[in-house]
Amino acid sequence: MADQLGDRIGKARRRCGLSGAELARRIGIARQHLSAVENNRITDPGVQLIEKIAEALNCSADYLLSGKLTPRRTFAELEEVA
Repeated sequence: MADQLGDRIGKARRRCGLSGAELARRIGIARQHLSAVENNRITDPGVQLIEKIAEALNCSADYLLSGKLTPRRTFAELEEVA
């Protein structure tokens, strides 16, 4: 079975060397809520939470959502392209 959102969050968290409790503290949610997301019991945690998780794990929301590695760009970089 392909990785789901929660699987990718858990892998990225472990790659950063963070405990679930520490990530939950950094993003301002209960450890139990993060556990439910990582275990795919909550399949749509919402855009704001995904963005907070991505920032805390220094990865893109695109990666968490799709599993595809894409470079992170700042707003300034995006404005240069436009």
